[in-house]
Amino acid sequence: MGGVTITGSIRDAEIEKLNLTKALLKLTRGEFVHDDLEFRCSGLMYSLETDDFSPKGLDIIPLWEGESSITGFYLFDSKPIFIKYYIDDIDSLIPIGKSVSNLVDYLVTEFGENEDELKMILSQ
Repeated sequence: MGGVTITGSIRDAEIEKLNLTKALLKLTRGEFVHDDLEFRCSGLMYSLETDDFSPKGLDIIPLWEGESSITGFYLFDSKPIFIKYYIDDIDSLIPIGKSVSNLVDYLVTEFGENEDELKMILSQ
């Protein structure tokens, strides 16, 4: 059973339900928020191709993409599960967490050179 990548207005509606911070919303639109995330959190590319880059059995709502990765979420019992995976190993999911604060903490820990500064920006 295959999954699908959810894009367009359905993606936008699902992202809106997350109550993301302004900075995280900017990232979902491919906008710049901080140097540490510049090439790690970019607009959608792979998710918009005709080939499906979603893990087997999961309907993924992509948030942003890196050079070879997709960060997004799927719904389980109507709640988001945030994940990251690489396009060359789609079925090996990297769990991020179940809350927006888990997502912020992941970005800060994984990519932040000045963690306090990045956390402050992402929390706004």
